[in-house]
Amino acid sequence: MADNDVEAAALPTTTDTSRREPMPRPSLVSQLMARLRADRLDRLIAVGVPAAAGSAQAAHEARLVSTAERETIARSLRTAAADARGRGLLLSSRVPLHVPNITAAGDMIDAVTLRLHSPGPVSARGMARLRQILSDGTGPMYRYGRGDLRGRLGAALAAL
Repeated sequence: MADNDVEAAALPTTTDTSRREPMPRPSLVSQLMARLRADRLDRLIAVGVPAAAGSAQAAHEARLVSTAERETIARSLRTAAADARGRGLLLSSRVPLHVPNITAAGDMIDAVTLRLHSPGPVSARGMARLRQILSDGTGPMYRYGRGDLRGRLGAALAAL
């Protein structure tokens, strides 16, 4: 056997999840802080900073992977795509969209929304990245923003 070969018997075949202890539920203060500092927490989660059990970041991560949050983000992406195709409101108080970027990333938006509606779990990191794309008024989704929308959506999809 070569030095870099691993015998099949040495590899684990199953994962024992019954021994995992449940995460402690974040306190009401942690949940409130998670809501108030959502933007800051999104930035931390998007780059992979680990959350301490029971912290505001852990509360925010739990909310990010919830079904309600998945549906909200998918709906926001679909609305932006529809508005870019001219099916949205003519007058709005929202930040104007960057129509060429959204149109060019249409297939990526569809892939992300399909992933969000799929029954499998999603990662908090990918969800935080999607929230950043939607909330950054200077980003590639909005008229005067900069960056590569297709690339950012692709990175978020890979992180999901």
